[in-house]
Amino acid sequence: MSERRFLCLVAAVAISLFTAGLAAAGTVDVQTNPSGATQISGLVGSTVITFDGVTPGTYTSLTLSGVTFTPDGSNLMWVDGDYIGYYNNFGTNSLHNQSGGAGSFNTLTFQFTGTTSGFGFFWGASDTAWVLTAYNSSSAVIESYNLPITGASNAGDFVGLVNDPGIAYATLAGTGSDYVFIDNFEFNPKGGGGVPEPGSLLLLGSGLFGLAALARKLRKA
Repeated sequence: MSERRFLCLVAAVAISLFTAGLAAAGTVDVQTNPSGATQISGLVGSTVITFDGVTPGTYTSLTLSGVTFTPDGSNLMWVDGDYIGYYNNFGTNSLHNQSGGAGSFNTLTFQFTGTTSGFGFFWGASDTAWVLTAYNSSSAVIESYNLPITGASNAGDFVGLVNDPGIAYATLAGTGSDYVFIDNFEFNPKGGGGVPEPGSLLLLGSGLFGLAALARKLRKA
């Protein structure tokens, strides 16, 4: 094998290993606090929507920091301080539907300005199964996830989808009879792909250093 072909082969292997080391697309289901959520792989440097500055009331649409929240049909969503300190709610306001309330949403849509590669939020009080689904700009499904049933948990249940390039919007679908809460909605506004982990960067650096040393050795030989 010629020197050039050998070096090309080694380079291809190094790049393949680096690509494999990128943070993989996947779901988020952890127990944490707001500061911990911003450190989740795929959400580092994310934009955080707390709902705290929103005037309490009912809404048919609400746009905050590049995300539009819209309930299905003519249904409503509530933003207020109900049960703050419980059901994974922080600050002064959260977003929720209303158990048994007229017009309580069954599906909530998160429409992003541009695209995002990951998003998540604190999820509380669910007693039935809700499904989180991400779509691209052509309305093709990117990923879907059955959210955990949290019940009365106040342990910091943070859920989401990360490292999925090109998410244009997502839906949260369940039943309006299930009183659920969303707080501290986070998303990556860059819309990029996976984020290289430190180990992957070290692997690539070591591989390139080895290639350079090998090339010098072959030239001397």
